[in-house]
Amino acid sequence: MKLVNFTLLSIVLLLFVVSCNTKKDNPIDNPKGMNNLVVADNFNWSTASDALFQVRALDNTNQPIKGAKINIYTSDPLEGGKLIVSGATNDNGIYQIDYEVPAYYQSLFVTTDYVGLPSPGAVELTDHGFSITLGGQQANTMVKSAVNLKDLNTDFAYLGGFNSQGVPDYLEPQNDIISQGLLNDINNTLPEGQPLPQSHPEYLLPQWDYNLHLIEDCDVWITFVHERAGYKNVLGFYSYPTGQTPQTPADIDTITIIYPNVSYDGSGGGLYSGNKVYIGQFDAGMTVSFALMADGWVGGQVTDGKWIVYSNPNLNPESDPSLRQHTVLLNDNGRNLLLLGIEDIRRDNSSCDHDFNDAIFYVTANPIEAIDQSQFPNIDYTGADDDGDGVPDNVDNYPDDPNKAFDNYFFNQGSYGTLAYEDLWPSKGDYDFNDAVIDYNFNQVTNADNDMVEINAEFILRAHGAFYHNGFGFQMPFDKSLISSVTGDLNVPGNIVSLDSKNLESGQTLPVVMVWEDAYDVLPQEGGGIGVNTDPNYPFVVPDTLRITITLNTPVSLTTSGIPPYNPFIFVNGQREVEVHLVDRVPTDLATTALFGTAADNSNPATGRYYRTENNLPWAINIIESFEYPIEKVDVTTAHLKFGAWAESNGTLFNDWYRDLTGYRNAENIYQIPQ
Repeated sequence: MKLVNFTLLSIVLLLFVVSCNTKKDNPIDNPKGMNNLVVADNFNWSTASDALFQVRALDNTNQPIKGAKINIYTSDPLEGGKLIVSGATNDNGIYQIDYEVPAYYQSLFVTTDYVGLPSPGAVELTDHGFSITLGGQQANTMVKSAVNLKDLNTDFAYLGGFNSQGVPDYLEPQNDIISQGLLNDINNTLPEGQPLPQSHPEYLLPQWDYNLHLIEDCDVWITFVHERAGYKNVLGFYSYPTGQTPQTPADIDTITIIYPNVSYDGSGGGLYSGNKVYIGQFDAGMTVSFALMADGWVGGQVTDGKWIVYSNPNLNPESDPSLRQHTVLLNDNGRNLLLLGIEDIRRDNSSCDHDFNDAIFYVTANPIEAIDQSQFPNIDYTGADDDGDGVPDNVDNYPDDPNKAFDNYFFNQGSYGTLAYEDLWPSKGDYDFNDAVIDYNFNQVTNADNDMVEINAEFILRAHGAFYHNGFGFQMPFDKSLISSVTGDLNVPGNIVSLDSKNLESGQTLPVVMVWEDAYDVLPQEGGGIGVNTDPNYPFVVPDTLRITITLNTPVSLTTSGIPPYNPFIFVNGQREVEVHLVDRVPTDLATTALFGTAADNSNPATGRYYRTENNLPWAINIIESFEYPIEKVDVTTAHLKFGAWAESNGTLFNDWYRDLTGYRNAENIYQIPQ
């Protein structure tokens, strides 16, 4: 009997030791609670970083390009990236905006719709955003060949050698000057992302013959202007006696390579706008045609690529004759050139955009009259701008409204940030940050000058884990006289809040938009418990989306408009004067100051310190991306296990603490929407 008791005691002691050792090795099992955190006085509790985005657009003589549309995405939009902001370059060729991004972001994705400028793609973020230049003058046109001509693909002929990026060593010593005037006309003619059958159906009429028919002896040059292709294409030419058009690709004697790799410098190649190649002298009575090997630059060599498209439509691979046109040659009489635009994707492929600007060049000749130009339509010198705001329809998000042009989302299109509140201020709460859980998305609509003219906001009250009936609103930092109206899903019956004729809150110096007076009216309780959607033992209530439009009567610069969600706050249990804000945000004119410095509050308005406890804990946090909140009465540090380390490190560690990554969460402590 004594032996049995000794054995049982040993097992108990062993289990105790193992249990203690496990907890020692895995401290996240008992994370430090909110009240025990040691937080710096200057910690702002923000999950975002300030970022200045600056993009400069230059032509190939380093002159600024005005009106080039710039788009900034979270990542590649072809892979699901979402639009953040967009706008146009100014008179100095600069697009610039101060914004915020998730603190953990290391890069963003930048594109331009302006034909003639490269799209940089992924751009690394520094501590202060990024500053990049698109286009500009090529520093040196001298190219040293890196290939042995004996090793080249003998299916093609070559004008000379080329380097490892496919840049010819036979470029003309001086680049052509490509002015913004020419680029604007090209953008009008072959707008990015606009199917040519819709933008210029006249260019695809069967009467045109997009080949160079020579009626006199002449010299011919091909100048590179632009590429906007995922492929590394190859451009070549072939010639034959006029009237003896090849009937099959096998009838072509030789394709001679002009540009081995039609890719911008920094975008898989080394070309600059204005690079120019002399392709030779041709006799009268000859025809010069073009061939593009789609994605034909492979491993430093010219290949047939995925397919070859020809300027002779009958040679192209589509079975439908109406889809076989892949090139256009358009007459620019004023500049004595012929614009050559090429669509590189098979036009029977669902991914084809049919805009014919995947590769753009122009043809010049001496004499230009040696080319029979009667077979070419003219380029478009005016373009489509239905609302007359100076922004072409193809890049105008509001082509029928002269007051609107671009969208600027916070943080991005189709996604939400989250505001999470404790409502017992000035006393401490339980730090579950679910007394009000509010998703938001803002779109600051700007005009052609990048000034804000309208704000479209969406709010979703996902949960309110409170007995209190709390209201919600936000304050903006500019003069309220600039606002003409607030419309939409305002849930403000007027029992507590007074609105003026514009639907702004009365009695305020700055504009204040009140979204609701009582959370229970917006997200009603359908069972017991505390509040709604915080206790898994009670019914889940599907929240509604509230949409609000703020219309301005005077455009506001984005440098003074503030960054969403501006200055958001709740007011507590019908007491309009009791406001709860993010740390160090100034309360509105209607808030009481009598509660500052009482209970747990350690505000000091004289020093700009607001809504902090003595050890700098907040009553509200703003998560720039969607936040999965704790269940009722659960400290946020035991649901999001990296929260404490983030706070105590002044935001330098685990600045993505709210994400669903390995070791970041205790799922049992996070509210789960029933499936």
